[in-house]
Amino acid sequence: MQYRRLGRSGLMVSELTLGTMNLGGPTDESTSRLMIDKALDYGINLLDCANVYAEGRSEKILGKALKKNGKRHHVLLTSKVYMPTSGGPNTSGNSRHNLINSCVESLKRLQTDYIDIYFLHRTDWDIPQEETLSALDYLVNQGCIRYIACSTHPAWRTVEALHIADQKGLPKFACEQPPYNLLDRRIENEVVPMCLSYDLGIITWSPLAQGTLAGRYRTADNFPEDSRATKKSIYAERITKAGIAIAQEVGKRAKENEQSPASLSVSWILHQPAITSVIIGPRTAEHLDDLVSAQNIHLLPEDLAWFDALVQPGTNVSDHFNSAGWRRPIRSYNP
Repeated sequence: MQYRRLGRSGLMVSELTLGTMNLGGPTDESTSRLMIDKALDYGINLLDCANVYAEGRSEKILGKALKKNGKRHHVLLTSKVYMPTSGGPNTSGNSRHNLINSCVESLKRLQTDYIDIYFLHRTDWDIPQEETLSALDYLVNQGCIRYIACSTHPAWRTVEALHIADQKGLPKFACEQPPYNLLDRRIENEVVPMCLSYDLGIITWSPLAQGTLAGRYRTADNFPEDSRATKKSIYAERITKAGIAIAQEVGKRAKENEQSPASLSVSWILHQPAITSVIIGPRTAEHLDDLVSAQNIHLLPEDLAWFDALVQPGTNVSDHFNSAGWRRPIRSYNP
């Protein structure tokens, strides 16, 4: 496993991150714990979670696994806050109240004293960034979290937060976590240049475009029964005819080179500028094995040009920002 520096933090993180969204959901607890141990054996040292994954079960399973294998202090653990966790009026968003309460609850579920990187899952238009950063500063000073970060934020909003942190002497984001895959390359326009300019790491999510690039979908209107696209409209919206057509071309090229389309798609991201780590979210141990093999695929300039011909840099044929409130006509995000 290769390791890359996470922006200005100085942390060295594995170029593949284990995403845990499936743990406690489609992946049962025994298989989840097996995958966690296997990921660590592969050299993965960054484990990505969130308080809303599987309604908190993902954090619980992750905490149990790390307590059993005794490797909590050998890995970097992340969690996130923002999404609603219950029906109460103050159980979502980036207010001081919700940030502190949510962090305390995540620590309990993870069975740990600290979270290495705490992400704002989305930006909150209704809360001043000064309040959010001040609350995060409190959590840092209390030893509850060590670094702060943001996910799926517009570039200008992140820059605004960095400037506020400078003015107020508050902690700065160490990295951004945006969606990025061959079918949605829009972060190349503003997010990537911003991260390079301000020395932020980039940890990407949805490398397989919700399974499209792995050959999961054959049509854009008839989904496999157990697929995520059958669960919510925002997931279904990401499956497009153009995306499926491009995925088929990627599948053909992978087959010609005796690779899987999933590992080839992840490798393509690893070859892009400024990317620190790619979040992989396997459902099974076999999926994990396949995705980890991406680090052994070496793409030449002509290979990268072939991908660029499929989807031009900075463009998209699928919308993986559709869960971001700032992409919608109203300012307040109402999931």
